[in-house]
Amino acid sequence: MSTYARPASLDEALELLADDGAAPYGGGTDLAGQVDRGIRVPTVLVDLRDAGLGSLEAAAGGLRIGASVTLAELARAPELEPYAAVRQAASLAASPLLRTVGTVGGNLCQHTRCWYYRGEEWHCWLGGGDTCYAQIGDHAKHNLEPGDCISAHPSDLAPALAACGAIVELRARDGVREVPLLALYRRPTEEDRSLVALARGELVTAVTLPAPPDASAYERVGERAAFTFPLVSVAAARRDDTVRLVAAGVANVPRELDPDDPLAGLPGNPQTAWKRTLLATLAGRALDRVR
Repeated sequence: MSTYARPASLDEALELLADDGAAPYGGGTDLAGQVDRGIRVPTVLVDLRDAGLGSLEAAAGGLRIGASVTLAELARAPELEPYAAVRQAASLAASPLLRTVGTVGGNLCQHTRCWYYRGEEWHCWLGGGDTCYAQIGDHAKHNLEPGDCISAHPSDLAPALAACGAIVELRARDGVREVPLLALYRRPTEEDRSLVALARGELVTAVTLPAPPDASAYERVGERAAFTFPLVSVAAARRDDTVRLVAAGVANVPRELDPDDPLAGLPGNPQTAWKRTLLATLAGRALDRVR
């Protein structure tokens, strides 16, 4: 059984998170499901509400977004108007109720929604087993890349933030580092099956956006309009003549695409041929909107 702590500062939170088995608790919309299904068994839940991570402020011509800012706050923030893709992604994630508690950090670090990973009746490869049941089973959340795991990344915010050039601030008890948003993720290996490139005790504390792009757009398709995760989502951002295109739902992690050939390197699986068509359609729409 997990214990609960509500530290009064970020330093105190990082001290608690340095212990093996501690888990950061923001909105809890993903963590609660992981705990309920036995995916994670934290020794202590570290509540971040008093850690000072809930601000959104101007920074060096852009914006600094605290990791505890909720999706609802992000979607309605006037400061986000120049970042249309990010604002739209925040407004479409999950459901209206979940957006009021789900946080930026939690949305970026959430686990895959593949039911072979989430289901109690399977022990899949990503969860530490021997078999990726998605390779032989039916699931709309398969990705388009070959590999030991073909689950798909579910974050709405990740492709939008990445397309706009976001940098992630990571803190631990012994220091701080900054990485481009896509460097927050890693493909799983036999030795390390984590999809997020965080060291033990390391916490996403903020996301920094540079000056706004000239134009940006976000396109996504889910199983329904609300309370759903994207089956495929695409964000595009243009600065002068340079366009950056990033997608989710097509690989283990958010993936940058070639604007001239969005399907390059994504052969698909027998179950996901339809996703190639969907990806091409959404990429075309997003590129048309920014060009």
